[in-house]
Amino acid sequence: MKPNYLAKARAAWGDNMSAEVSMLAEEAERTTADKVAKRIGYSGAVVSQVISNKYPGDVERVKAKIRGALMNATVMCPAVGEIALDYCLDQQKMPNTGASSVRALIYRNCRGLGVQRCVHSRIKEDDNVGN
Repeated sequence: MKPNYLAKARAAWGDNMSAEVSMLAEEAERTTADKVAKRIGYSGAVVSQVISNKYPGDVERVKAKIRGALMNATVMCPAVGEIALDYCLDQQKMPNTGASSVRALIYRNCRGLGVQRCVHSRIKEDDNVGN
């Protein structure tokens, strides 16, 4: 029998359940935890932990990925224009490979290297050391 993710989320989060957690549980119920995990760029274990309100990591980042991948949230990227929020978060983690001028522009804007730092950047200041 397939798990009832929405009931599990309601039991774990109660009145504090966010729209993102609700959407995650609904999508896991509609498809599977592994399929929704793939869509948001996490593992099935992370999906289960978030739904159960037991995820020890950055829940706000997971919620942002849910908003982008499942709720169609977008941001205005100073380097490339309007992009999906989950794509924005993925781009912030990527290194500057020198493979494209667009990649380099995104990298600099996310980190505020020679330009004003993007307001959507979640990169910590100390992550720029040595760049």
